[in-house]
Amino acid sequence: MTLTRRQALMALLKEKRPVGYVPAWTYGIDRWSHPWMGTDPSYREVMEHVDRYDHLQVLHLSYYGSFGLTDILHVEAPGLVETRRFQQGDTTHTQLTLHTPRGDLTAEYKEIAGNNSVWRQTHLIKTDDDIDRFLSVPFTPAQPDADAYRRVRAEVGDRGIMQIQMPDPIDLVFENMDYNDFMVRTITVPEKIDAMLERMQQLTLQWLEGIIAAGMATESFRIFGPEAAAPPMMSPDFYHRAVTEMDRPIVRMIQEAGGIVEYHCHGPIARLIDEFLDLGVDAIDPCEAPPSGDIGLRDLAARVGDAITLVGNLQLDDLERATPAQIDRLVAEAVEAVGGRARFILAPTAPPFETPLPPQTARNIIAFLDAARRHGGAPPQ
Repeated sequence: MTLTRRQALMALLKEKRPVGYVPAWTYGIDRWSHPWMGTDPSYREVMEHVDRYDHLQVLHLSYYGSFGLTDILHVEAPGLVETRRFQQGDTTHTQLTLHTPRGDLTAEYKEIAGNNSVWRQTHLIKTDDDIDRFLSVPFTPAQPDADAYRRVRAEVGDRGIMQIQMPDPIDLVFENMDYNDFMVRTITVPEKIDAMLERMQQLTLQWLEGIIAAGMATESFRIFGPEAAAPPMMSPDFYHRAVTEMDRPIVRMIQEAGGIVEYHCHGPIARLIDEFLDLGVDAIDPCEAPPSGDIGLRDLAARVGDAITLVGNLQLDDLERATPAQIDRLVAEAVEAVGGRARFILAPTAPPFETPLPPQTARNIIAFLDAARRHGGAPPQ
């Protein structure tokens, strides 16, 4: 019996069994993960191909850990948050002021026309004392919109699964301050960073309880943040304490509720594989090869074996700049490198966010899906 795309993903990620071919996922290049793609004429042909062939993991909710962009750092008390928006040319600026019991905190973001992303201009935490102000805020994670989740789930049908995007505690810490300051503060004021990590873990678990109660925890969760503490930027000991141990109860809660945990970590991961195995995550992405990463798919597959599904590892830059023939070769090489040593889902390292979509990128996304079917052995559809 031929599996549906949803059944194939659940078999690989949850049941941990091979399905006889290598599925392909475009990492959110679909009309549910990014609704604007479904109405943008430059994405039309790509959307048609995605509907037919993409093993969708529909991105739901926000992976951002910055205040104002995540439901975990929600403030219910009236009057504590002031928002000001203004336009400068093709850029929309959003200024947030958070009134805390210990003084105000401010942050600013910008959105640029033609680039569907959010850019941090200034962070909420600028001084060591701002950490105390941040920790004094009565955050209350927002309740999820279960109706919206079920509506998208029904529309996606057998094309794939839902994937809730979420930051982990380390992400909620470092995204609210300059990254260089974050690294320095782990040495100069480690007690403040530890206090933030513990509070962010509590809030994340509280948020997850709401997700589970709403019946939204039976498919996939994608956790962001580990790369911020990955060696060589931070020590292996710090990573183990601030990421693996902080994320352990989060991973356990998701899996005990019937969910899948996909761990997102760009860059070098060779020294983190044992941490991933110890934590018991179900999948890792984007599995970047050198020079962006430090381990190739062949060696990575040998290290994880049947324990973890690999997701990756075609660079977005290749989708934007390569030829369709080069995309075909890269897909063939990735499939051959894994070679059945581990479960594998082909995917790019990121989706495009620009509009209009350049014709070359559109051709390469289609070439990627076609090459995955050709080299990954997908059954006729």
